[in-house]
Amino acid sequence: MSRLRAYAPAWIKRFVWNRKHRNEALDPDGCPHEMVDSLAAMDPNASLVDFGCGPGNLRAALRSRGWKGHYIGIDASDQAIEEGKKYADNNAEWHVSTIEDFPVLTDKVNTICFCESIMYVRPKLVPAVFARCHQSLAPGGRIVIRVAHKDRHYEYIELFGKLGAQANPPIYVLPKQ
Repeated sequence: MSRLRAYAPAWIKRFVWNRKHRNEALDPDGCPHEMVDSLAAMDPNASLVDFGCGPGNLRAALRSRGWKGHYIGIDASDQAIEEGKKYADNNAEWHVSTIEDFPVLTDKVNTICFCESIMYVRPKLVPAVFARCHQSLAPGGRIVIRVAHKDRHYEYIELFGKLGAQANPPIYVLPKQ
């Protein structure tokens, strides 16, 4: 199943995610607490990119803890993005894109998050995705990854280690190189 996710063409990913998100509403409690806890100590004005954002549960959970920084939500599902926009604030922007197709950001960000979403990228493409992410990070920035099922995604976890990730499962952190 995980290989199917990673190797599916973008149009299939979009179709599947649109079906998944068509009845999904914003739920700040739906964001895994390990992810929120790992980000809670960041500067309240830090900027954050959320790959696979869905309707923006991570944004809502962090806002409830006082985070005021700039949020960029990216998801392959246009329906998820439209749902997220309903709850957005003036310091959030939303983009419909696959992870593989999202470009390097000209305005550098402090944190890039993959909450159970990097597994939708082919393993051989992950280093290139992370290289673009590193180019989008401000000095001292980091990539934060959550992996829910280490037994199913061992190939990715091994890859994170080779790329220098600091591990505290289910959270893996890649500091800016």
